[in-house]
Amino acid sequence: NVCIFAYGQTGSGKTHTMQGPIDPASQFRGIIPRAMEQVFKTSEDLAEQGWKYVLTASFIEIYNENLHDLIGSGNEKIEIKLVNEKKREVEVTNIRSVIVQNTFDVHELLLKANKNRTVAATKCNERSSRSHSVFRLRIDGKNSKNGDQCTGNLNLVDLAGSERVAQSGSTGQRLKEAQAINTSLSELGNVMMALQEKKTHVPYRNSKLTYLLCNSLGGNSKTLMFVNVSPLDKHTAETINSLRFATKVNRVDLGTAKKNK
Repeated sequence: NVCIFAYGQTGSGKTHTMQGPIDPASQFRGIIPRAMEQVFKTSEDLAEQGWKYVLTASFIEIYNENLHDLIGSGNEKIEIKLVNEKKREVEVTNIRSVIVQNTFDVHELLLKANKNRTVAATKCNERSSRSHSVFRLRIDGKNSKNGDQCTGNLNLVDLAGSERVAQSGSTGQRLKEAQAINTSLSELGNVMMALQEKKTHVPYRNSKLTYLLCNSLGGNSKTLMFVNVSPLDKHTAETINSLRFATKVNRVDLGTAKKNK
């Protein structure tokens, strides 16, 4: 199980890092299209050894601690359910999952998700993502030569902006959004701290984000975080806060991940 985050204040380049331009031919493609290119190439290479993979993608938004399906109808109530407590496996109800077979399929999903994501203007950025977005890929493999099977989960996360309320100039609905974002990011920090200190209880359920990603944070998983910072002098305080969070995350030792069979 693998999780890759982009963390930082609004306008620091998180969405550009994770998605890049919505152009499959661009040299500035982000983590999501590049990761999927790698997955498709590796699955093709392993076909010679008898492996066949089914790749199932979904795209979820977490807005004000509510889940929304970015590629579905958006009419169904979405919930996170724990299906295997020992392995911390969760499933998300009432979302659209799509089998993807090539980069064109992924490009189409990104186009639809971008149209549906919640954005709004703040003082930090005129088009600020007010939600976390999570691109999820489930990989199921079976080897026709020896009968081996394996599963894996890839979560690629574009976090909402981490700036302080006073800095963003948020009021009304924007203020409510900022408070939900900051609470969610604070709980992510608490999970990282609990993992760092090897605590027996890790508070995954304290936020929808950490609960959704619980099988990719700690235990049998690999986690990578990009910390995006602004080059502007006026954002120095937010940059320092981002780097402090990065230092906290960098101290976490998840151990060695093993293959899911």
